[in-house]
Amino acid sequence: MVLLSCSVTEVPPVAKQGRLTADLHLSNPLHTIQIVGEWEYYPGLLLSPTELPEIKSIREPHYFTIPGVWTKSFLDKGFLAGDGYATFQIELRHGLKGIPLSIKVPEMESAYNLFVDGEKLASNGFVSTSYQTGIPEYRPQIIDFIPKENQTSFLLQISNYHHRKGGPAQVITLGRTSQIHKQYEFEILRDMLLVGSILFMGMYHIFLYWNRKKDPFTYWFALTCILVALRVFITGNKYLVQLVPNLPWEIHLKLSYLSFFFITPIFARYVYLLFKPYFSRRVYELLKYVGFSFCFIVFVTRSSFYTYLMIPFQIFTLFGALYAVIVLSRAIRDKLPGSVLFLFSFLVFVTSFVNDILVNNLLINSPLTIHFGIFMMFFVQSIYIARNFSKGFVEAENLAIELSEKNQTLQKVQNQITVLNERLETRVKEKTTELQSKLDQITKDMKLAKSIIQSVTKVPEMDPNLKVDILYKPTADVGGDIFFVKRIQDFYYRFFLGDATGHGLQAALYSMMIQSEFERVSAVAMRPNDLLFYMNQHFYDKNADLQIYFPALVMDFDFHQSILRYAGGGVQNQIILKKNTEPLILENTGPIIGILEHYRYGIYETKVESGDRIFLFTDGLFEELNESDGMQAWDDLLITIQSTQGLPFAEVIPSIQTMLFQKMNKITWKDDSTLIFIEVV
Repeated sequence: MVLLSCSVTEVPPVAKQGRLTADLHLSNPLHTIQIVGEWEYYPGLLLSPTELPEIKSIREPHYFTIPGVWTKSFLDKGFLAGDGYATFQIELRHGLKGIPLSIKVPEMESAYNLFVDGEKLASNGFVSTSYQTGIPEYRPQIIDFIPKENQTSFLLQISNYHHRKGGPAQVITLGRTSQIHKQYEFEILRDMLLVGSILFMGMYHIFLYWNRKKDPFTYWFALTCILVALRVFITGNKYLVQLVPNLPWEIHLKLSYLSFFFITPIFARYVYLLFKPYFSRRVYELLKYVGFSFCFIVFVTRSSFYTYLMIPFQIFTLFGALYAVIVLSRAIRDKLPGSVLFLFSFLVFVTSFVNDILVNNLLINSPLTIHFGIFMMFFVQSIYIARNFSKGFVEAENLAIELSEKNQTLQKVQNQITVLNERLETRVKEKTTELQSKLDQITKDMKLAKSIIQSVTKVPEMDPNLKVDILYKPTADVGGDIFFVKRIQDFYYRFFLGDATGHGLQAALYSMMIQSEFERVSAVAMRPNDLLFYMNQHFYDKNADLQIYFPALVMDFDFHQSILRYAGGGVQNQIILKKNTEPLILENTGPIIGILEHYRYGIYETKVESGDRIFLFTDGLFEELNESDGMQAWDDLLITIQSTQGLPFAEVIPSIQTMLFQKMNKITWKDDSTLIFIEVV
């Protein structure tokens, strides 16, 4: 220790005001240099190497410490705190003219271009001044080059619109080509050994659980091992991106976050099963549901939202780790075998985890240690589980002796079971009769539901403006498709078509709720999009309890102005056939009903004239035309509908049904199917 304390460790130089002098440090062939410190900083500008001198001549540069991020306070800019773009530049004196050099470029947040001596040598994604054109990408690279001078200029363009952290949060490393590649190969070897070791532990404990399901904690430990191995493979040097080069950035980032977020509730389950007498079930339920809630948010939101969850989740995980330490301390107090060993490995892991949190949030500058903490913890955990299994085998031998003594008692119990089985058969007959009575009652209820649906879907008189024909084919007595036709005034008609969830009584109840809300808001909703807005808000408010989501469309005919108005929420494209023109396609104007709060639906308006034919339908009508390609199935339906353009009104729907059955090679649909055919008189 004395010798170590007296030895002098060379401190690598750091940049000052856009210049880094490292020729003395790099004179040692084994040394590399991290290009950290103050870079020249031009916020809100994307400058090329040729434009930079002109900018320098008219303004003084700012300076930015790398690694760092330009992210503003969330309280000031909300979810735009990390958005922006900038140019960074530094002059590095290395004194290695003509010697092959390499730079290891990690990912930046979240797209960059790197110019070396005016030449673009590396990039990730597409750097842009706007969210619409910016493309993020994480792909670490090693770039080889030969400097023509003893000094090299680095210019870095970065833009970010997809992550909470924006800017050069990672460090570029420069050194001789052989040394940089050697370091990278060492990192690959280290990571693959770690992934392989932990993955092997996981698979081993999966087989343990497969053969002995009595100890479920081995299963949760195996899942934790697999998640950790996956995270090591996804993060760091991004081996997954190298293995699957075309993997979308959003999917890669979701996998990265989910591989971390899932660990907390799953590992909590493992600790809970091991130390159940000391682990509060309420605390475990909190860790589980909060952890899975974070995972769900990652699934359903974009990166510009869920990346802001990282710090709250890290704090949440640390609180969970603190509680685990308390649980282990209680187990040690009661002298539970193996608890001391468990606590030691867990503290090593938590220490390395806290270190990496501080490093990743740029609070300290130290090496990442999570790899060693992970391996230490899981290695010790494997030993702990192996000891438990060994103890279990000893207990099994003792139990085998007791088992032979219990066999005689079992024979007596078996005789008693025979008597009970005879009694059970009698009870089964009684229950069968009771169930048949219940089934008869359900059949009556289904008939009542069918009559209710038929009454609310009755089409009013449309003369002299419209002719309407409807094809309604539910797969059960009561289907999920629901439609309403309302004559609001003599010149104003409203059509509603939706696809409720389920069949039978459930569909009937949902349909009645939808019909009731339709009637209520029709009185105040003057336009189709207003009606969808009110219905969406109503069911969104109800969905905390009911979970009702459904696609729907509304079409109004105003014959004072000869105008058709349309709004669709989550439905497929609808079709209008006009005389001697191409078909008019009515596209969605918003999402399905009940999923987004306060959503304002769009509206489509067009003139109508005599002879126009409108086709409104649900997806069950055409999806079986091509179950693997929904767009092709819709195109086939369009061709079928167009082929009826010259037919009389009464022959259109029978012809469409016949042609669809021929194409599907069947005589019925497997899903509810509805087609509303309207002709303007």
